[in-house]
Amino acid sequence: MFYINVFFVYSFLGFIFENIVNIFTHAHFRSGLLYGPWTFIYGFSIYALMIIDKILKRFKLDKWLEIVLFYVCATIGMTLIELSGGLLIEKLFHRVFWDYTNLKYNIGHYIALEISFCWGFFATIVNYLLRGVIEKFIKKIPKYITVLLILLFIIDIIVSLYN
Repeated sequence: MFYINVFFVYSFLGFIFENIVNIFTHAHFRSGLLYGPWTFIYGFSIYALMIIDKILKRFKLDKWLEIVLFYVCATIGMTLIELSGGLLIEKLFHRVFWDYTNLKYNIGHYIALEISFCWGFFATIVNYLLRGVIEKFIKKIPKYITVLLILLFIIDIIVSLYN
């Protein structure tokens, strides 16, 4: 249940993050692809970050080198996830959900160097400063809450695909 809760917590935190950014950049609240308060690309992305972290820890590097390598890997990984997510959303839902063509170093709608560097920075902050605290919280989530979230998430996916 831990990894399912990891998905839901980070999806929810992603939803909050996206809306805070959206309020400051576009002056309005915007729901995600689904109706519920989750942006599941963040839920999937945290798994990639956990794998990167685990691989780097095996090498027993100096901490500063580990952090730099994590940043580089996270920047590349999050950029690939963002590109894949954007293309998948466009293919399934026939819409461009975000568009970076107004940024100087964009590569199409879905990725831009400026944003990639931000993803690496945020991922590094989450991994080295916040993940421990968040995981302590996640371990306290009761099983019935997880089951309820799974049911709500499935319903949300069905309703979103139907509409």
